[in-house]
Amino acid sequence: MEPTVPLSRLIFEPPTYHYKVGVAFLAWLNGLQPHFAMLGGLQRQRPAAHLIRVYELAAAAGALTQPELAAERMGVMRPRLVRSENA
Repeated sequence: MEPTVPLSRLIFEPPTYHYKVGVAFLAWLNGLQPHFAMLGGLQRQRPAAHLIRVYELAAAAGALTQPELAAERMGVMRPRLVRSENA
């Protein structure tokens, strides 16, 4: 359980009510949903750096059930995240 502590702290960092973004992002990375989109565009409530760090900590904690799929999805998503961060 200890390896997941940094990941959970990051997901639930203030503003805590945006924790759903991290949960949905992990679900998408793990192939449990076909896209990373949330009602009302909620997925945009966490900055790109936050989501990239969620991915890194999830990988380090062994929380990615399909690491190859997660890496592929991050490969597609990372350029979009970086562009949105720089916009």
